[in-house]
Amino acid sequence: MTISYNIVCAKDWAVVFDLDGLLVDSEPVQQESFNVVLARYGVRLDDEAFRPLVGRSTRENFAFLKARYGIEEPIGDLLARKAAAYDALVGRIQPMPGAVRLVRDLAGAGTRMAVASSSPGDVVRRSLAAAGFDGVFGVVVGGDEVARTKPAPDVYLRAVEVLGLPAGRCVAVEDSEAGVAAAVGAGLRCVAVPNRYTRGAAFVGADQVCESLDDLTGEALRRLVDRPGAGDDHEGRHGISSITSGNCDDKRSSTGRVPAESQ
Repeated sequence: MTISYNIVCAKDWAVVFDLDGLLVDSEPVQQESFNVVLARYGVRLDDEAFRPLVGRSTRENFAFLKARYGIEEPIGDLLARKAAAYDALVGRIQPMPGAVRLVRDLAGAGTRMAVASSSPGDVVRRSLAAAGFDGVFGVVVGGDEVARTKPAPDVYLRAVEVLGLPAGRCVAVEDSEAGVAAAVGAGLRCVAVPNRYTRGAAFVGADQVCESLDDLTGEALRRLVDRPGAGDDHEGRHGISSITSGNCDDKRSSTGRVPAESQ
């Protein structure tokens, strides 16, 4: 799939997106590729078992899985098998709802955009290409390009360094608690948009929690960056209101938690 974007001049602010489960619907593919690797050990991760892995690096996840299930296979071998399984499935990846519209609008307005992910950089680029975003993002930072992956702030610190902007002039869009912690730790404003694995998470420190990317606009994100105090400490960040359209503020409880989907 190829998507056309009208990318114009750079601006004095930027949006930094997470990848898996936020821009592209790749978490089910990630889940299945882990299950391909774990099948020889009689392990299959359902959604509940996969949930703790979301937002973290593949290496960290295999260290966790090795300890949990008593797997002795070296992490390097597990990583290689996981990469092969993911490559075989990557063609299934599609953009998340609202992603194409939001990215196209931001590009058309000249907004600088980056991707900051815990996944390896080559996997990030293949996933972007599979979803039709090839060449859209001027800055792409993968977890293998920094010392520590999310929830550490390193991927976001690297992204804003390459963008050449202060962290306070950038807003992150994330789907996981680890990602929100990384963005906030790096000094970015942050909007959380949960997916099926992260719905119900607390998203501590996020400025806004939205139901879907369909509820975000470029103008709303710009207002978040421009509001007084952007780039300062993050105390009381859940008090922001009316920066977005649709189901954002009214989907949040007084604790900042997004309710789980009704059954």
